[in-house]
Amino acid sequence: MGGLSFAAPAWLWLLVLVAALAVGYFLVQRRRLRYTVTLTNLDLLASVMPKRPAWRRHVPPALMLLATLIMVLGLAGPTVRMPDPSRNSVVMLAVDVSPSMMANDVPPNRSEAMKSAVRDFLNSVPDDTQVGLVSFAASANVDVPPTQDHRAVTDALAKIPYQSNTSLSQAVLTALNTLRTAGGSSAGIVLLSDGASNTGPPPEVAIEAARAAKVPVSTIALGTPTGKVQLAKGPVDVPLDTRELERLARDTGGLTFTAANEAQLQAIYSNIGESVTPPIVPVDISSWFFLSALIAMVAAAALSLVWFARMP
Repeated sequence: MGGLSFAAPAWLWLLVLVAALAVGYFLVQRRRLRYTVTLTNLDLLASVMPKRPAWRRHVPPALMLLATLIMVLGLAGPTVRMPDPSRNSVVMLAVDVSPSMMANDVPPNRSEAMKSAVRDFLNSVPDDTQVGLVSFAASANVDVPPTQDHRAVTDALAKIPYQSNTSLSQAVLTALNTLRTAGGSSAGIVLLSDGASNTGPPPEVAIEAARAAKVPVSTIALGTPTGKVQLAKGPVDVPLDTRELERLARDTGGLTFTAANEAQLQAIYSNIGESVTPPIVPVDISSWFFLSALIAMVAAAALSLVWFARMP
């Protein structure tokens, strides 16, 4: 939350009147004191005047002055800068679970590095951001619908098995279908993979669907050109291929990154987490000022009635 500012600062000139009232009260009290000491029989004065602490008579006027000051500030339209309360962000994480993610060119391997970075991502987004999880290989599955329970996403991610082949388009289409029912005012997809599709719809299908829904797809390419994975038939080269990932991001208005190690991946997720945070906007808080002024006025009246049996 940012500092206090005023939408209509022209009203602040009324503070001069508040200051004038404070000075006037001070002068009246000085005059009253001079009048009191001109009486010669102070013993007689003490016997007829009620005994009460002198400070009490200043409290109700002080509260009324405070209420006036707060009302003037309220008229000036006080605002604070804070995340837009009308924006409800929803993010779908789409993670590649094909066997190539077992390559250890990003230690301990691409998949484990991705899971660690997802936890960092969830720590970087606001608590009220809904996050869902889609895992994909040849097909895509919704493992966690959008939820504010971010722990459910990390728990589900740890249990997803590896599957054969890769379809980036299927991942995007499944995430889009899930977002349609989420109801957020700001939505995005973050897709992580280490290569291009080898099955499923062509990229154009996913790009057009994301454009129509006005949902940007940010992509993260994880790995290196020298990645290898050990399969039952022996070691297999799984070099990083960023072309389709970059196209998805570029053509849908998303961000695109390449991470060769876990540290880079964590930094990328942190940046994306900040990008889905609702924008900072000035929020009017004048009603709180008027409420505070009302409380001060009621307090002044109540104390004056209790102490002096009259209104201030």
